[in-house]
Amino acid sequence: MAVELIKDLLKIDQIIGKDEIQSLVEGQIRVPDTKPKIKKVLKIDGDVEVTGTKTAKGKVIVNGIVNFNVLYNTDDELQAVHNISAKTDFREEIEIEGVKEDTAVDVKANIEHIDYDQESDSSISVKTVISISGKATYDNTIDIIKDIKGAEGIQILKENIKYNDVLGANTSSTLVKEAFELDENMPDIIDILRIDTKVHEKETKVVEDKVIVAGVVVCSIMYFGDDEENKLNYINHEIPFTHFVELPGAEKDMNCALKLDSYDINYEVKEDINGALRVIDIESTVKVSAKVYRQIEKEVAIDTYSTNRVLDIKKQEVVVSESVGQKISIETIKGTLEVGKDIIKNIYNISGRSLITDYKIMENNVIIEGLLEADMLYQAEENNEIKDSRHEIPFKAYIDINEVDDELDLEVETILDDISYKKVNSHEVELEASIKNCVNINRIKKINIVTEAEDTGETIDRFSRPSITIYIVQKDDTLWDIAKRYNTTVEEIIKTNDIISPENIMPGEKIIIEKNVSFQL
Repeated sequence: MAVELIKDLLKIDQIIGKDEIQSLVEGQIRVPDTKPKIKKVLKIDGDVEVTGTKTAKGKVIVNGIVNFNVLYNTDDELQAVHNISAKTDFREEIEIEGVKEDTAVDVKANIEHIDYDQESDSSISVKTVISISGKATYDNTIDIIKDIKGAEGIQILKENIKYNDVLGANTSSTLVKEAFELDENMPDIIDILRIDTKVHEKETKVVEDKVIVAGVVVCSIMYFGDDEENKLNYINHEIPFTHFVELPGAEKDMNCALKLDSYDINYEVKEDINGALRVIDIESTVKVSAKVYRQIEKEVAIDTYSTNRVLDIKKQEVVVSESVGQKISIETIKGTLEVGKDIIKNIYNISGRSLITDYKIMENNVIIEGLLEADMLYQAEENNEIKDSRHEIPFKAYIDINEVDDELDLEVETILDDISYKKVNSHEVELEASIKNCVNINRIKKINIVTEAEDTGETIDRFSRPSITIYIVQKDDTLWDIAKRYNTTVEEIIKTNDIISPENIMPGEKIIIEKNVSFQL
């Protein structure tokens, strides 16, 4: 009798590989003619923007820009602090075996450390260490066998696979802008020193053929004011937005993976109705990347044989990423910032960022080790000098993930949510920060699935075998392996040996296999 294969399609976002590299980006920052000369550099920080990716055989080519913001002291009597914005291009390659042209890649880049040297009053050399990670995937549609019928004595081993069925992905941008006036208690603006933006998702909804994203752009603004006591001023302003990402094929209430970025910040300082410089007109481009998917569970045949006939079996290895879930913890980090012999007159601002230095899985926990980098801008009592003081506060977080196995793949991210502080004496400041740790848990499964099964027409000779065979269980043996080897069934072995826990057979156990030719054609 011919073998009838009941087939289905398995559409998976298959991982080719991933890797992370470090890159040293060197550059030169020069003071423009429109700016005063540098007396002393206060601080340099920045961010990384990936401008393009390209794939070739075995590698991912990454192009990007490191954007710098320099804050420095000058001899300008009217404005003691100025800033410079600068950028440096970079190009790096990440080697990932199996990558080809037009392979889909996801690339992330972050600054790990910035080192600088003030060469003169108009030139700064900068060395920046950035980390670049890349993950390569491809859409793989595979013919699978979910059932086999038609031949007597057919045995099928099946396994359930959970995977994300991606129905569509798209990226689009929107311009977010708003003009707002300073609060009454804030001094007039002399110069905007820097503007940082972060974009946060508030609500995401998947509807027919589109994704609706409601979010907010948080603008952190440092400016030099006309107040004699508080020259440096900080304000935060939120700009809400709603954006529609077109995604043909999307259906209501589907799952959505979202990535938001803010870039191309532009601003203009304008006069209020009294002619004072108190209005900031700001705009930023928000890029929204959305991927819509549904989680599918399918049963696939991973092995088959017949107790009576010789089958020609073909298999294919597939790598499936199963989404296990996400775990989030909020950690409160406390520390003391000391400034040595300086006497703190004013604290202008304390900013920071959180970094992951290492993470590992141990006893059902993800243990995250990291650093809170705190940057304090203050005015010293002596000569009213404005100074910058940087500190590192180590932290450790434990996130319960309930299960541990070798197939787990983790994506770990740490975000500084909030930071507060108070001056405890003339030399010390107590800091408290809230850090959100996010762990996305995936299980990477490599399985061999049956793609073809054909009856060769050859009958298995079971008459010449002994009536009873005693088999000693070897390491990693399963009842399926034993049954297949002796052309019997798992059910027959369980019945003959009165096995209570088929999954827990142990090496050294004796298994009795009886000859049964009742199925012989």
